[in-house]
Amino acid sequence: MQQWFGNKPTTTQKATKSKYEKALLLAEHNVLNADEIVLKVIEAEFDKKSGKEVDGVLVLTNDRFLFIGEHEHQAFHYNEISNIDIATDGKDKDEWTLTLYLGSYRQAFDDIKKNEDAQEFFDILEHKILNSDKEILTTVTHDFDYFLHADCLNELRENDVKITPFLMKQDDMGFSKNGNRLLKEKHPNALLVVEGHYREEKDKKGQFIVVDKLVYLYEYDNEQRRANQLFAWPFSHFNGMTVDHFAIKSEIVGEKGKLVLNDSGKEFVAILSKAGVSFKNKGRKWYQKILGFRSGKWWKSSIASLAYLFILLTAIGMVSGEDSGEAEVPDAEQAEVAVTNAEAEQEEAKEKEAARLAEAQRKQKEADDQAAGSQSEQGASVHYKNCTAVREAGAAPIHVGEPGYAKHLDRDGDGIACDQ
Repeated sequence: MQQWFGNKPTTTQKATKSKYEKALLLAEHNVLNADEIVLKVIEAEFDKKSGKEVDGVLVLTNDRFLFIGEHEHQAFHYNEISNIDIATDGKDKDEWTLTLYLGSYRQAFDDIKKNEDAQEFFDILEHKILNSDKEILTTVTHDFDYFLHADCLNELRENDVKITPFLMKQDDMGFSKNGNRLLKEKHPNALLVVEGHYREEKDKKGQFIVVDKLVYLYEYDNEQRRANQLFAWPFSHFNGMTVDHFAIKSEIVGEKGKLVLNDSGKEFVAILSKAGVSFKNKGRKWYQKILGFRSGKWWKSSIASLAYLFILLTAIGMVSGEDSGEAEVPDAEQAEVAVTNAEAEQEEAKEKEAARLAEAQRKQKEADDQAAGSQSEQGASVHYKNCTAVREAGAAPIHVGEPGYAKHLDRDGDGIACDQ
C-alpha cells in the first residue's frame, strides 16, 4: 500500500489504510491509470441524491481528483474544477466539508477530520487546480529514507517542484537521523555511519564518522541541512592504535589524538580489522567501563558509588512508595465511602423525619380548620329569636362560639348570652 500512503504514513493514514485496503487494491487495477501517481489519500463521505451516505476516501493523483468507495467511485480532472470551498462541518467542529464547483454542478464531501493530513490534501488540491501540469512533492511521493538536505532542496526549487509544508515537517526527524540520512546519501556504499568526534577532550555534538573506502569525519549543521568534510583517513592510518571500549562509546587513541565513536565501536574495529588493520586493546574490568570508575582514582569511584547508591535507593523508594500507595488506596477509599454512606443515611433519616412531622402538622391543621369551619357552619345554622326561645330549647346560657350565640342575646356584652 506504499503507492497510496508512502513509506512513513501517520497514525491516521495507517487507520485509513487498514479500513479501505480492499477497496484501494481493487482501485489499483480498475481506477488508476498506468502512469498515474497518488499524491494524497484522506477519508471522507458524500451524500448521494437519494440521501444515502457513502463512505470512502478522497484521492489526489498527478492527474485527477478521485472518490473511491467500496462499490463505486467518482473522478474529476483538475481542469474540470473551477473552484473549491472548505468549511467547518456544521455537525462537527472537528471536521471539514469540501465542496467542488464543477461548472454549474457542485459536489460536496464531508466528515473530513481536521488534521495535518487533511491540510496537506487541501494544499495539494489548490496547487493542482492552479498548476495542474506542475510537479509537487508530498508525504506520499517522498522517500523518507532520503533527507531533504540543502542541495536537494535547491535542486527541487530549480526544477520548480513544490514541497508541501507538512512534508518539510515530517522529514525533519532530528539531528541524528537527519545527519545519518544525509551522509548515507553522500556515501551509498558506506559500511558504517555513526556520531562521534575527533581530538576533542569533551564530547562534541555535531560530528559524524563514516566508514567507506576511507574513514571520513564530517561536521553536520542541522539548521543549514549541510555536512562539511573535516578529515579523510586511509584505513592504514589507524594501524597500531589503541582501542578502549566503554559501556557504550569507544575511543580509538593514537599519537595525534583520539577518535571517539558514540556507539558501534566494536563494529568499527571489526570492519577495519577485516581490511588488515591491527589494533591494541586496552583491557578493562567490566566495572571500569562505567562512568566514574574509568580513571581508577579512588575519590572518583567513591563519589560515583554514592551517586549510584542514591539513585538506586531513590528508585527503590519510588517503587515501594507506589506499591504502598497502591495498597493503601483501596482501604482509604473504602473508609471514605463508608463515612460518606453513613452521612448520607443520617441525612436521609433527618429528611424523612422532617417530612413526617411536616405532614403530621399539615393534617392537624386541616383537621382544626375543618372543626372550626364545622362549628362556624353549625353556629350559623342555629338561630334564636330571644332568650325565651333559648331557655325553652334548654340551650341557655350560650357562650361565644357555641351554636346559636348572637349579639342580640348577649345584652351586657360579656360573651355569654341568656345568662340571666
